[in-house]
Amino acid sequence: MTIYDPFTKLFLIIGQFFLQSEQYGILDYLIIFLGPGLVLFFTFYLLWAGRRKNHKIINVTKDALLEIFSNEFDDFVTDQLSSNGGLLFPKYKKSSKIPFKDFRVVFALEERHLMLSVIISWFSGSNDYIAIEGNAKKGKLPTKIQIIPNNEEGQIKKHQDVLFQLKDITLDVERLDNFFLLKATSERMGNYFLKDKSLLKQIYSIREFLVRLSIDSSEDPSIRVYCRINKKLDLVKIHRLFLTLTERVNLVSEKKVMKK
Repeated sequence: MTIYDPFTKLFLIIGQFFLQSEQYGILDYLIIFLGPGLVLFFTFYLLWAGRRKNHKIINVTKDALLEIFSNEFDDFVTDQLSSNGGLLFPKYKKSSKIPFKDFRVVFALEERHLMLSVIISWFSGSNDYIAIEGNAKKGKLPTKIQIIPNNEEGQIKKHQDVLFQLKDITLDVERLDNFFLLKATSERMGNYFLKDKSLLKQIYSIREFLVRLSIDSSEDPSIRVYCRINKKLDLVKIHRLFLTLTERVNLVSEKKVMKK
């Protein structure tokens, strides 16, 4: 038995192909190479176009956020930019009184540079996400709070270990209790923090693109507003809610009721 190394075998295949080449015409060659050629073309095209589109999403959102946060920030610095995500860190205005610190924006975007991901998105739609994160400036909330829309089954399953340790919150506001899964370390403390009319209105106003709202002092940053990037995304509402959340944490973190 003759044993060929991989290179010898490759040369034999190529040699056999050219020995038989007289049997083929131009049309035959086109048919033979059309399939692999198209695959290579779309592979390289997606590598270029997919990255380009994701970077455009980040840059467009960056410009919009800079305009919305104009009272708090002078500019945003892009960091850890990849084919499907990146971070934004702000340059704070020195003259502005800001109720938060350690602010950042996190992007988790569809892997548009991968053919399989693109094909899946044709059927399921694109999955692009943005998270606005930070810490309250004056204090931390001594309780964990998780708010997830009931239709975000993937998020509920993903965080089920954390949610299992928390207690249900009932706000006695039907549209909120029916739409959201509301959890906290303590039902009493969770109710105390959330029962602010302005805060509840703002949470409900972003329900169509909210994925998860988390307040957890064991994490850094401790305040996270995680949203889906879609046509309904309203960055102005997210800005307003984030300010309200941090101001609320600053206000109640030192209250006695939150320490009991």
